[in-house]
Amino acid sequence: MRFALPIAGVLLGAGVFAALPAAPEAPESGPWPSEALPRSEARPEATEPRLTLRGPRQLMLRPRMPGEARRPSLDVNVSARLEDLETAEDLEDYYCLEEVWDWDDDTESVYEPDCDPYEEGSEVETYFFASHRFSLPGTYRVWLRLQRSGQTVIAGNVLIRIRN
Repeated sequence: MRFALPIAGVLLGAGVFAALPAAPEAPESGPWPSEALPRSEARPEATEPRLTLRGPRQLMLRPRMPGEARRPSLDVNVSARLEDLETAEDLEDYYCLEEVWDWDDDTESVYEPDCDPYEEGSEVETYFFASHRFSLPGTYRVWLRLQRSGQTVIAGNVLIRIRN
């Protein structure tokens, strides 16, 4: 195998110019992982379920007007989806989980479902929704933790920016 070594110039002090070999280029096919497989196959397979949250990226909070007694507020809706459940070792681990929403403004919202005991074929909840009222501008990292008996089973977050 031959490499082409292009010459690169370096300017040294007092106008002296030295020629140095450039770094060799990678061969067109080789042991590099990104080149071994096509781009779509180079990604690792999902090995466990994941929680994906969606919310508005940026919102504008109306400024407080003269004479208003309260600061304006803004309701923000966030949704989450539990994905790749078919990769779970035990589906029962994801059945009837408590939702704990941390809004990053020193408040939390908790939802505790009332479910029948797990049986083979029981439906696992995969979509989650919540709303929260913000009254201050800022950048908030909203977390959803799905828990059982106080222990987090899976968690995810989304970044929300609120501007004046």
